[in-house]
Amino acid sequence: MMVSKRIQSEQRAPADIGFVTEELGLGIKCCEVALSSASARTWERKIMDAQKAHDTALRFVRRFRLSGHEEQRINQRIVHLKTLLEELK
Repeated sequence: MMVSKRIQSEQRAPADIGFVTEELGLGIKCCEVALSSASARTWERKIMDAQKAHDTALRFVRRFRLSGHEEQRINQRIVHLKTLLEELK
């Protein structure tokens, strides 16, 4: 899902967007680990961790109004993570 500019007008602190960015980065890293792992157990666990990070980031990002630059940056990371997750399924 893409982030809309017409999101709730809730104020946010820079740390809030940092949290979303960190969750997305964590999800991307989990996907990379899964792709490089020969262990089915690690693969499954990292995919679950990545999906959880993706879902958490989406849940939180919808609470904020983002500037155009922030919105573009966050959306790129969301799309990247979603693409990785689709490749792993």
